[in-house]
Amino acid sequence: MMNKFMTRTLLVVAAMLFNFSAFAQQLPVPSPAASVKQQVGLTDISIDYSSPAVKGRKVFGELQPYGVTWRAGANGATKITFSTDVTINGTALKAGDYSLFLTPYADKAWTFHFNGEGKSIFDYKAGQDVEAIKADDVVRVEAKPMEAPMKERLTYLVEATTDNKATVSLWWEKTMISFEVEVPTETLATANVEAELKQLDRAWRTYQNIAGYYVSANNTAKAMEMIDKSIEVKPEYFWNTWTKAQILAQDGEYKKAVKLAEKAKAFGEKNPDGAFNYFNGQGMIDKDINTWKASAKK
Repeated sequence: MMNKFMTRTLLVVAAMLFNFSAFAQQLPVPSPAASVKQQVGLTDISIDYSSPAVKGRKVFGELQPYGVTWRAGANGATKITFSTDVTINGTALKAGDYSLFLTPYADKAWTFHFNGEGKSIFDYKAGQDVEAIKADDVVRVEAKPMEAPMKERLTYLVEATTDNKATVSLWWEKTMISFEVEVPTETLATANVEAELKQLDRAWRTYQNIAGYYVSANNTAKAMEMIDKSIEVKPEYFWNTWTKAQILAQDGEYKKAVKLAEKAKAFGEKNPDGAFNYFNGQGMIDKDINTWKASAKK
């Protein structure tokens, strides 16, 4: 059994370790954590990394040797996240989190590695070249480094140049290297609008009611615009298709009205509801179709 002296000793050591840990957390670290996030259209791009300092050293070619793959930061793997599918320098990349590595070269374009395994560079033996992690890379793209003003700490920049494009840059010492990201903003926006309209269960009826108002106001152009929106939300349906036929007839487009009315009738017969049963039961559908046919012959 543990005697009282040993117990007190362990408690003192534990307290010292706790206090040291708490104290250490208040000290600056050589490569502090950093992050950057930018919305580009409807896509979020974020980078989480550690930011080492130059400290008078020559970085590329010495601290980070040419031809050796590097974690593009410090401490652990740099993480880059895309909330939607994107293209990197023209190469498709799925939405998700990736470890970002970089291989610098002395005499040719450098290589960015988007690595799907989430590994740290410490997982690789010292001095391994780019081919050693090829199997783990999801996408690899080339980029040319550029001379830049002095930057003491490694910094990532994400600049949204348009709603569809962004430039992502690594800037450290007197070097900046960038890659371009394209995002599907228009496709995403269109999908969002369509999904929202479909979720509005009564949107088709709202558009139809507005179309009816414009018919009563003798504005068939606006009525047609609204009824087309109703049909877009709820296609192959009796009531809005029938309403569009009536608008065409009011505009004197009798042949088109007949064709659409017959289509509306077919929709109603396939999926009868209260509106179809009422109009059909009163004989109004066939009556209007026959009237429009006669008018079309004149």
